[in-house]
Amino acid sequence: MYAIHRPARALTVALVVVLVMMGVGAAPAGKVAPAPSDSKAWLDAKSVCLFRLGAGSMPQDMAQLTAALLDGWKRSIALPDPAKVISVEGDAFPALDALHIDLTDGELRPSTKKDRIRVNNRIEESLKVSRLDVRGQPMLLRNARLNMSLIASGAQLAFERDRKGRPVMMLAEARSGMLAIDVTQADLESLLLQNAREAASKYGITVEKTRLKITPQTPRSIQASLYLATKIGFVPAGMLFKAHMTIDDAMNARITGLTCDGDDVLGPIIVGLLRPALANYNGRTRPLLSFPAGKLQLRDVGLRVDDALHLTANFGS
Repeated sequence: MYAIHRPARALTVALVVVLVMMGVGAAPAGKVAPAPSDSKAWLDAKSVCLFRLGAGSMPQDMAQLTAALLDGWKRSIALPDPAKVISVEGDAFPALDALHIDLTDGELRPSTKKDRIRVNNRIEESLKVSRLDVRGQPMLLRNARLNMSLIASGAQLAFERDRKGRPVMMLAEARSGMLAIDVTQADLESLLLQNAREAASKYGITVEKTRLKITPQTPRSIQASLYLATKIGFVPAGMLFKAHMTIDDAMNARITGLTCDGDDVLGPIIVGLLRPALANYNGRTRPLLSFPAGKLQLRDVGLRVDDALHLTANFGS
């Protein structure tokens, strides 16, 4: 996987609302974000379905695939023991009984826009796997612990290339599958604080603390609030974002009640600049999750909150 360290963007249903709020909040003052397309999903599952295969040729057997996967992870994950990451059952490549990938205790490296993969959508070869099992329990990111598992039965993995000609492997089809994510609220808040600081520093804003609260009303409905305590120079500015999200039976997510209130010296002024951008998102209904291959579809989602956030997403072809 090329960007597992971006769970807030691609994995966690609870953070769809937060991402909208932070995406708007990170914009320069006075710049209004364009209205989002209602056809584009809130989240993209590419980061958990796509695997870099180094920079060499397409793998022709399991030994070459193992080497290519490990080479592909060098830029994104520091693995404690690469020899124990991949195991298989069955040896009739390109058809396997099972493919197990264990990224536990792997340390995720931050990525940039240059690390994004854009595939050419031309499948060269395919690998059939009766059971695909990918997990990291936990994976480490900036001292935070993220638990992830992806299980798919009747899976087909497509080999194609990115737009620079480098090989990649993508989960293209699955009879059934489930993605599960667990992260403590403390770790999630820590990651949000660090991400917010990086984004805001580009505009001369210092984020001193964040306070996140997510309340599930049903397994498909949540209320979220995010407070940002910031300083512009030495002048304090606080912002409280709130929003509600509901997912329907067609797996479309609607965001409503998206508001922002400010406190301290500059908070009310900044909030006044942000509200036109927030209006572009409020009331929007878009697909919750999209997959890089059109045959994979989201079937159901569930969210549970205690001292941690527990997300499950069921999918299939």
